[in-house]
Amino acid sequence: MLKLNIENTLSFISKAEIDSMKSKVAVCNKLLYGKSGKGSDFLGWLDLPSKITSGEIKKINECAKRLAEHSEIIIVIGIGGSYLGARAVIDALSNNFNHLLTKEKRKAPLILYAGNNIGEDYHAELLDVLDKKDYSIIVISKSGTTTEPALAFRLLKSHIEKKWYC
Repeated sequence: MLKLNIENTLSFISKAEIDSMKSKVAVCNKLLYGKSGKGSDFLGWLDLPSKITSGEIKKINECAKRLAEHSEIIIVIGIGGSYLGARAVIDALSNNFNHLLTKEKRKAPLILYAGNNIGEDYHAELLDVLDKKDYSIIVISKSGTTTEPALAFRLLKSHIEKKWYC
């Protein structure tokens, strides 16, 4: 059971205001866990932790090991929660100055990000760095149709194809 301590929020919202939201929260919670509201086809994450198998965890670990062995850099492509969720976990589990450490000291590839903007300078500088490095791409997208990640993916896909297949 999850418990929430709201004592420190009472300076900007009253307990009565919070209590007045209980029925709305209950309705939203029922829609969410009943998977019956708008966007319900994007709620697989709700029960993912309980549905993931040890075999899937093993595959994820094997893939991560393969990427680490073959890549100096991993580019995570995403925007919004897709990008920020990955970044938050990576930042929380990494040295604050990870980007300044060697791969041996990091014990993992350097993680860079794309698709969270469409700035041409950013992408030109990124491609310049990637010209001299072995890298892999991870795309995180719920729909696959968001403009910024779609553009970044196409740009990096083209770059990696020219780099390795021409």
